Amino acid sequence: MQANQEIFMLVAEEMSISKAAQRAFVSQQCVSDHIKRMEQHYGVQLFTRKPRFQLTEAGQSMLQSVRKIQAIESNLEDTLAKHACGIKGSFTMGISASRAQIILPLVMPEYCRDFPDVEIRFFMNDTVVLEENLRKGNLDLFLGVNTRYSEDLSFRPLCEDPLRVIISEGLLRQYFGSRAGQIPGSEIDLREFAAIPFIKSYSTSVMNLMLQEYLDEHHIHLSSPYQLSDTDTQISLCAKGVGAGFVPRMLSARIQNHNKSCPKEEYLHILPVKDFHKALRVDLVSLGYIEKPLYIRAFENMIVKAFQADISYCPQ
Repeated sequence: MQANQEIFMLVAEEMSISKAAQRAFVSQQCVSDHIKRMEQHYGVQLFTRKPRFQLTEAGQSMLQSVRKIQAIESNLEDTLAKHACGIKGSFTMGISASRAQIILPLVMPEYCRDFPDVEIRFFMNDTVVLEENLRKGNLDLFLGVNTRYSEDLSFRPLCEDPLRVIISEGLLRQYFGSRAGQIPGSEIDLREFAAIPFIKSYSTSVMNLMLQEYLDEHHIHLSSPYQLSDTDTQISLCAKGVGAGFVPRMLSARIQNHNKSCPKEEYLHILPVKDFHKALRVDLVSLGYIEKPLYIRAFENMIVKAFQADISYCPQ
């Protein structure tokens, strides 16, 4: 990239002339001159100075374009280096911790045998954070859930993953008494669960947003005194009867393993919800304008193959 583009990115990241100057080891006047020349060259204002320092609409467009240039240049350098050493290389994949425990054991043994000289870094976080890091060049691809469609992204569909309610045997009997035995095996009406405390994900999670849409559409209010981002802890607390919870069907195998050796009171029932027809969309997501080396394409193919081979990960 050109020097003025690099300076512009620093200012956009820091939203401060002085902090950008410190990072670039130049004077504030030097940074200001770079920005001024860019604004004069393109005939636009890139930043507003008052009432607060921020990007203009033109500045936001400039930032997106400069990031693409950075990604393309970085990819070119990386691609040339990796061509020189054959199938050696490294990449970073984003994935949620809960799905990593399901998917990676299915893929990694074969991949390690076929590509022993490739290093993989796994970055665990939610889809919104992963998408942001992909565009910043910190990730090569990620497994996304309900990722927003965008022209600069490439999607490989994996499955539609419906949500299920989980509730322990003890909590089910506590609230439904003699009716508890009639509930498993059929779709449940969440209105009948209004008095039961629920353990939910944070409001910003895609699963929780989709769930809230359903609740609003059906005028259902659930008691949700507890919020956790860690799925394993949610499942453990549900087993102890602290509350009921929602999980994607993909995680059903972990709950079934728990049920094999747990006390009767902690047995977790997995219940479909009446009229809940929406499902989480799971995709492999990467930048559409970046050419991926062989070892990344092979990794993607193995993930797709794992989903196709086991219908429990490809819910109908």
